[in-house]
Amino acid sequence: MWRCGRIGRTAERGFSLLELLVVVSLLGIFIGAVYEVVIVGLRVVNAADEREDINQQLTKALDLLTREASLINNVVSAQDQRLKFDADLDGNGTTENNIEYQVSSGTLQRSYSGATVTLVNNLTSLDFDYTDLNGAAMTTPIPGSDLDNIRVVQISVTATKDNEAISLATAAFLRNNR
Repeated sequence: MWRCGRIGRTAERGFSLLELLVVVSLLGIFIGAVYEVVIVGLRVVNAADEREDINQQLTKALDLLTREASLINNVVSAQDQRLKFDADLDGNGTTENNIEYQVSSGTLQRSYSGATVTLVNNLTSLDFDYTDLNGAAMTTPIPGSDLDNIRVVQISVTATKDNEAISLATAAFLRNNR
């Protein structure tokens, strides 16, 4: 008579040690791959956040500089990477003296009343270009006799993060020549 079933072996239950080792190894490889993907993704997101932070710092610094430059009553010093001026910043009729923007050790700094504030780090360039009343470019540094002829200050800044340059530019029309 013909019979179906196992001959001479009892039914085995569970997994062999080799099967468990294969499953654990494959699971470890899968978890390691997922971990690497997550780590790379986090690095990309962090780098993008840092670049966006620098972009926001540059934007805020240029907004402040442009706003203050538009209120200039008197330009004290006009150079390629430095602008020093007097202005009525709060609109009360009193001129605040010796407000200065310059680059020092890769940072954009604003100095006023003996206090220096860092506005942007990782700065690679700050350039001031000056235009006179006739719209002609002025050669820097501008001598004292020509400081009152400055009509427009064109400002460009560049900062670098992770070998990527972030550049912004703007222009300010000076109040002292309106």
